[in-house]
Amino acid sequence: MQYLKRHPYVLLTLCALVLFLAANNFLAITDSAESNYALTAKEMVLSGNWVSPQIYGHYWYDKPIFYYWELAASFAVFGFNEFAARFPAAIMGTLSVLFTYWFAARVYGRRLGMAAAIIYMTSIEGWLLSKAVITDATLFLFQSAVVAFFYLGYTENRRWYWLCYVFAALAVLTKGPIGLALPGLTALIFLALRHNLKELLHVHLLSGLLLFLVIGGSWYVAMYNLHGHDFLMNFFGVHNFLRATVPEHASKNVWYFYILVFFIGFAPWSFTWPYALWKYKKSHTPPFTRSDTCAVLLSVYALVVFVVFSLIATKYTTYTYPMLFSLSILTAGMFRHWHFHFKKAAWSAGIVYVLLAFFVAPPVMLHQSGKEIGQALDKMNTDNVIICYYRDYSTGAVFYSGKKIYQAVPADKLEDMKPGELDWNAKNVMPLIAIEDVLAQKDNVIIVDTKRDNEPITDYYLTHGLIPDQLTLPGDVAIWSILQNKDGGRA
Repeated sequence: MQYLKRHPYVLLTLCALVLFLAANNFLAITDSAESNYALTAKEMVLSGNWVSPQIYGHYWYDKPIFYYWELAASFAVFGFNEFAARFPAAIMGTLSVLFTYWFAARVYGRRLGMAAAIIYMTSIEGWLLSKAVITDATLFLFQSAVVAFFYLGYTENRRWYWLCYVFAALAVLTKGPIGLALPGLTALIFLALRHNLKELLHVHLLSGLLLFLVIGGSWYVAMYNLHGHDFLMNFFGVHNFLRATVPEHASKNVWYFYILVFFIGFAPWSFTWPYALWKYKKSHTPPFTRSDTCAVLLSVYALVVFVVFSLIATKYTTYTYPMLFSLSILTAGMFRHWHFHFKKAAWSAGIVYVLLAFFVAPPVMLHQSGKEIGQALDKMNTDNVIICYYRDYSTGAVFYSGKKIYQAVPADKLEDMKPGELDWNAKNVMPLIAIEDVLAQKDNVIIVDTKRDNEPITDYYLTHGLIPDQLTLPGDVAIWSILQNKDGGRA
């Protein structure tokens, strides 16, 4: 135990890996976001094409390449399974814990650095996204590094600025232009507040941008050379411009959305803020002063992330996740001035997370996954058979079964589903088919939600005197099949 106290990086690494790896092999890959990433990386490995992401056999321009590289590399080493899918996020989450400690300890001392790292590690969002099959844990580390190295460049040695450009390039390779825009805007506002915009003359702007373009721009150039207009329209048009201007989920486009995300995502630590701020107001002392340049920069970064994504039309719970870097260090700073059972709260949160990972999350995530459907399809002899979802669709079922699954809709609505130039239909890259064409086939497998209207299918069966085999799965899902070979054996 004394060894761990003397070696904080070892202690934090062990704690983070326990939290972020616990039960990962029992957590099914959920629809729709996780399964999209997992299937894309799986096809990358199987096709041998590590430059152009693809899904359902089609090129896919939803996100840049870096996270797909992480995920594909993990699949190549560990196989196509849940542990492999969640491994990159766990590693990046652990590195984020260590980086938070390193930076906060360098600026404020080891005691505050340890508190900041533990706060980040035991926040709900920090824990969840360090287990999730999405880009955010990777983006968090890279964007945090840009902000941290900018501060060190500003206050210690301007050589640190070079690392700003390196990590900004990696952030852009992970999520797109926002990886540069948020830290860049933060730096500009911070320098304006410090009345020191002349510092821009010393940030190695031209040579730094060249370094940024070489690292971050090479993949974009390669994609444009390979795919031209399609890449530009889908990546920059649909997944950046359209996402910023047209809400993908209109019900979430409300002004208080990210306030709720803050209190839930940063829990349990978010609930200490009202009490702490009340105590500071009562004592007539601010939590931080303007002379604390690090606190000013971190506050600006948190506000920039919050405000920018509040203004963007499409709202996702993960968008403001980068704020946790600032919030963790600022919260640790507030703990210096008032009594709080910090260690008890951290240990309690950690124990709760491990119990949730083993006993609560597996059935919940299985219900949100196409795993059971995929496994059932994998056991069926479906050579030369059309398999389709009627109305709903699960990319997870494709990942787990390894089979081609169509999205079936009524023929008169098929054209309305197909991708256009600049609309949300661009995400409909799964194979599409008319349900009438499926039913006309001698052999077919149709996956339905038993609680929804499946009248066109049942009417067809009754009209033609067909009695399909039925396999009912948890979650009101059923597989109806008309197969000549009904032995159920694997092809």
